[in-house]
Amino acid sequence: MKILDFATIKDIAARVKSNEYYDWVDYALRNKDEFSMPVKASFGPKGANSRSAAPCFWEKENTMAVKVLGRYMLKEGEKRSLMMGDILLYEADTGILKSVMDAVYISTVRTAAAAAHSTLLYSKADFHVIGLIGLGNIMTSYLEILLAKIDSRPLTIRLYKYHGQEERFRERFALYSNIRFEFCDLYEEVIKGAEVIVSAVTRVTENFAGDDCYDEGCTVIPIMTMGFQNCDLFFDRVFTDEIEQIRNFKYFSSFRSVNNTSDVLNGAAPGRMSERERILVYNYGLAIHDLYFANRFYELSSGFGKNIDYQYSKKKYFM
Repeated sequence: MKILDFATIKDIAARVKSNEYYDWVDYALRNKDEFSMPVKASFGPKGANSRSAAPCFWEKENTMAVKVLGRYMLKEGEKRSLMMGDILLYEADTGILKSVMDAVYISTVRTAAAAAHSTLLYSKADFHVIGLIGLGNIMTSYLEILLAKIDSRPLTIRLYKYHGQEERFRERFALYSNIRFEFCDLYEEVIKGAEVIVSAVTRVTENFAGDDCYDEGCTVIPIMTMGFQNCDLFFDRVFTDEIEQIRNFKYFSSFRSVNNTSDVLNGAAPGRMSERERILVYNYGLAIHDLYFANRFYELSSGFGKNIDYQYSKKKYFM
């Protein structure tokens, strides 16, 4: 069995180009029928800490996985990411555990890649004004992947100011000559006039802005699914990675239209149909992406990680 911890996963990731993550997301969405994926389960006490478990089976590659991931508040003196989790990767026909790997890096890049994929799939073809709220790891990865696909387009990117994150973010992308950054003090300044609005804020208690801030033709992508509940009630179209996972949303029954992205990619449902449509995209997170990304990292792990002799039962009668 191979141990692939956070540092090792990050070393492997240095060999992966950003646009490859986009392609991995696209493949899994287009070939969703290859995977068996129960709805992920959230569990534990409500409050600041949250956790979920997401199993998945991929018969074609004889692989199955389960990811346990959560957001945990820091205890006094702790230095770690708020997000913590692991992925167990198995050989499906035997149940033998192939790898224990860090889930934090993989979850970050697969979530970011899904948002970048939705941006290019559902936004107006010539968008050039993007509003970003929540400038942490996921948003950094999101912009890297998006720019790998549209690296020469002139872009105005509005950043919501929060504890200096905007300065770090601008420095991170300083080498891109096609980008002009604007710093905004108010959510409304980020949103009004933006053609693409993306939020990666982990905790939101109210909507970011009123209905009149969302221009015709805009595309809204709430990576953490929060802050845009008012949009549920008047946006023209809603798209999601899996309808069954968002049926319990407060205003689900009020959506004017809702479709799975897999159906759009495979021609079973239309995507954006006009430049005036307001579109909302809820990517709740697919275990198929966790499995696909984990499997790819495992395939790339030759020369990386630590192999241990994991002693599973090798006798039928052992008691």
